Amino acid sequence: MTGTYAASFLTPMLVGFLPIALAVVMGLFFLYVESEA
Repeated sequence: MTGTYAASFLTPMLVGFLPIALAVVMGLFFLYVESEA
């Protein structure tokens, strides 16, 4: 029961955090490519 509750609580957080993390990674990658070029 606790596991199901944790999953229902963490899944929306993960879904909300994923695009932000992706944007940060893409931004850092872009800066890295720009500095290398």
